[in-house]
Amino acid sequence: MLDELGQKIIRELQEDARQSFREIGRKLEVSEGTVRNRVRGLVKSNTMKISAIPNPEQLGLNFMCVMCIEVKVGSAERVEHLLIESPNVYYLCGCTGTYDIIGIFAFHTPKEFDEFVKDVIANIPEIVRTSTFVAMHISRSPWEHNLDVAALCQF
Repeated sequence: MLDELGQKIIRELQEDARQSFREIGRKLEVSEGTVRNRVRGLVKSNTMKISAIPNPEQLGLNFMCVMCIEVKVGSAERVEHLLIESPNVYYLCGCTGTYDIIGIFAFHTPKEFDEFVKDVIANIPEIVRTSTFVAMHISRSPWEHNLDVAALCQF
């Protein structure tokens, strides 16, 4: 469980990950060393990761879609490994229900997506069926909205 100080440190880093531990400590009224140790612990425990989040639209990736994939029994892990080799896979997870895998894919153009389906999806024999949903607009994204850690930790 993430305590209140950890939540505040994460919130500060979400606002500006380039600010110094000293600055964060000043804002939160704790020492620079406390912030440094807490950040090190949060990263080591895999509670958070400090990284840049690119905006796909600014990179020209203006065609995004969600693809639900049904695969032959017992082949989901193999299909996932084949798919994650593609740079167009933004997010991929195994799931329950009608489909076995759900992914978010980003492309420059619909033509590039069409080529991906023909060259990648169609050449994986374990894929039984797909259902694709094209994103018409994006209402919430990791490059525009921070995850409200404090609200999620209140349970």
